[in-house]
Amino acid sequence: MKTLLLTGLLASVVLAAESPARADEKAVCLDAASRGQTLRDAHKLVEARDLFRLCARRQCPAMVQQDCGAWLGDVQRDLPTVVVSAKDGQGADLENVQVTLDGQPLVASLDGQAVPVNPGDHLFHFEAADGTQVDRHAVIKAGEKNQAVAVVLAKPVAVTPAAPATPPGPHDAQGATAPTEGAGPWRTVGWVLGGIGVVGLGVGAIFGVMAIGDKSAHCNSENVCDAGSLSTLKTAAIVSDVGLMGGGALVLGGGALVLFGPSARHDAAAALRIAPTWTAHGGGIAAQGSW
Repeated sequence: MKTLLLTGLLASVVLAAESPARADEKAVCLDAASRGQTLRDAHKLVEARDLFRLCARRQCPAMVQQDCGAWLGDVQRDLPTVVVSAKDGQGADLENVQVTLDGQPLVASLDGQAVPVNPGDHLFHFEAADGTQVDRHAVIKAGEKNQAVAVVLAKPVAVTPAAPATPPGPHDAQGATAPTEGAGPWRTVGWVLGGIGVVGLGVGAIFGVMAIGDKSAHCNSENVCDAGSLSTLKTAAIVSDVGLMGGGALVLGGGALVLFGPSARHDAAAALRIAPTWTAHGGGIAAQGSW
């Protein structure tokens, strides 16, 4: 306040002693000195620097010129500068990029030169020639020079969704069945058959043990059995044979499909028909397929 008051008094004395033309020039100098101090105290150092340059000219009164020169040196010392830069998605430097600071133009292109800005929290907006844009907040500290404000201007990569798997069965215009991707039904069938085979082996083993027990209980050492128990003994023996043979066949067939069946790519028209066969004399597995 004392500095502003002295500047005002000095302006009154100088203007009173000068001609009208000269007084106008001095009024510009004194006004620049006064407003420059106000902007400096509000941390508007860029604007204050420009006004102090105006009142530090030789055309201004010596006292005003001297004060403004000193104030100009202080402002230039505290005025921070930034170097704005941008790269593309491949890491190459970009030049044709416009940058605004808090909504006001800052630079029209990127040339690596330091740009003075006021200290404080700012929003830098970068926009490339192809329309790619990015914002960057940065706190600019007073007195720091060549602070880097760098961004990457890369267009987002479009992600193409994976096409759904074609369900088995439909044909194309030429009547050929389109191949589909999958984990392989052959292996799935193999696991199912193997599981059924294991159950068959278990059933055969149980009935085998039952047949051996019945034979020991109802037959003598010469294999002569009681008439009432002979039918039950034969039934248990048949079921045991069928279970063991059929179960073994299913385990072997299922294992073959799991080990050697196609898994990654198969034709939708491929078909597999597998059925166990049972007879009074044993069991087996019948398979028919096309691919």
